[in-house]
Amino acid sequence: MLPSVLVHCSSLRQYEGPHLEAHFPTQGIYPSLQYVHPSGEGHITPVTHLEITHQFDDDGLRRVRLPRTDLVQEKNLGNNQFSLIDGPFKAYKRTLTITSEPNKHLVTERFDYELSIPWFGFLFRWPVRHALRNRRDDGSAPFWAPPDHLGQRATTIFSTLCAIALLSGFLSNAPAETHTYAADEFRVNQLSQGFLGALIRVGTLLAIGFAVLADRHGRRRILAWAMAFGIASSCAAALAPSIEIFAVCLVVVRTCNATLGAIIVVFALEELPAGSRAWGLSVLGLSAALGAGFVVWAQPVAGIAEWTWRLIFLIPVFMIPLIVGTIRRLPESRRFINHVTGLKLSNYWRPLALLGGTYFLLGLFLSPIDWFRNEYLRDEHSFSALDVSLFVVTTATPGGIGLYVAGRVADLRGRRIVVGVATVLGLGFTTIFFNSSGVLLWPLALAAIMLASGLLPAIGVYRAEMFPTAVRARAATIVGAIGVVGGSIGIVAAGWMRLRWGSFGPAMTVLWVGPLIAALIVWKRFYEGTRQELETLNPEDIEPLGC
Repeated sequence: MLPSVLVHCSSLRQYEGPHLEAHFPTQGIYPSLQYVHPSGEGHITPVTHLEITHQFDDDGLRRVRLPRTDLVQEKNLGNNQFSLIDGPFKAYKRTLTITSEPNKHLVTERFDYELSIPWFGFLFRWPVRHALRNRRDDGSAPFWAPPDHLGQRATTIFSTLCAIALLSGFLSNAPAETHTYAADEFRVNQLSQGFLGALIRVGTLLAIGFAVLADRHGRRRILAWAMAFGIASSCAAALAPSIEIFAVCLVVVRTCNATLGAIIVVFALEELPAGSRAWGLSVLGLSAALGAGFVVWAQPVAGIAEWTWRLIFLIPVFMIPLIVGTIRRLPESRRFINHVTGLKLSNYWRPLALLGGTYFLLGLFLSPIDWFRNEYLRDEHSFSALDVSLFVVTTATPGGIGLYVAGRVADLRGRRIVVGVATVLGLGFTTIFFNSSGVLLWPLALAAIMLASGLLPAIGVYRAEMFPTAVRARAATIVGAIGVVGGSIGIVAAGWMRLRWGSFGPAMTVLWVGPLIAALIVWKRFYEGTRQELETLNPEDIEPLGC
């Protein structure tokens, strides 16, 4: 029996852990690898095998024979075999082989599993193996996992959305990181750069049209179209012969990216468990930051020659397989499929105004940071293109820790406290950063990013929680667009104050007032939707969620 199984599966499996056949009889140890997929079709799948040997007393044996509730939720099949109820697996089975003596038991746990994590599965090989080896009897998940269990469907969808967020992050950051070099080639001044930044950000308003389509025809299809047009317009920007054509291309890039950003958030929040929505946005933020990092890592190329900034806009060509993979792997949102139709966005003008106003006030400060940071480092501190890249990488990368922690805290402790800390302390350190010099720039930037990053998950969840499914994509996009309008005003204002006062420091100090007011609004007027289902928060969605 054993040799035939091993030969049959040799090309399909990956073995992890020591072989223990010498210690135990082999007959019946290795059950059939026939797994049933959600489609109902049973077939042999590529699986990973993990074997662990334990020595237990009677109490330890009793515990290991109980179904697990930590990373995976198990069902007891009897005969020391356990199958999957919930967890990030396409296929899963745990089998125990026990050799007993009085109050002493030698137990071999064998795990046969296949992860349901496309695109990033290789990153989780060791964490999953470690989690399976180290059982948590209290039912808590590992620190890297969501607070709530993710099933196969949610894991596959969320992983695909994270891959799309890579592209979104790149499209978002490419104009901000390269416009200085493009301005040098096209011979435009800082005030003109400010107007350019304002123009392409206002182009986000065009994304509202795509959001209407997403509410009518679904999230999946619009995501694919936005990715295709985003990649095409980025390549067109690389070939722009003038600042005017360059601006038009960036407007399209911004529109596609705004569409991606809003629908990714909506899609993720519609599929994630109630207690993991902020966590999900923090992971999406990390994915987008990684995509933005591609621009930063490539930025030294822009300093080689006057025209080499154009090469950066060609990088999205390598992301074309992502479009194909999205179409193949991504199902439609269950909440969209089951949503109640006929609801009008005009009935939700109060939460729209409240959340939109908050985004507007935040945009006044946050957009100038992204748009003028490189200008500030280059002109006021004599940073080269390589220096800027090193600075951004060394300060922003550790900031991902703050983003991830903030997402978990927002789910476990509430959103408002995270917003308060991020605005007062995080953006406060940012203001000090723009008024400092020398070696203080690095620790100030690091502290600012780690603390301010909590705004993304803590505020972002409200884009789904405040609105029912039928209008959610439109509302999320409009809120984002209002934030972009605020950001455009902030960029122009910061550029004007920079020319008037000769430094970005006083400008950022003035603009910090906007986020402080926003934090006060959140603290006074926003509710805590932590661990509440979207249908509870929006009773208009009365149809039951298909499970």
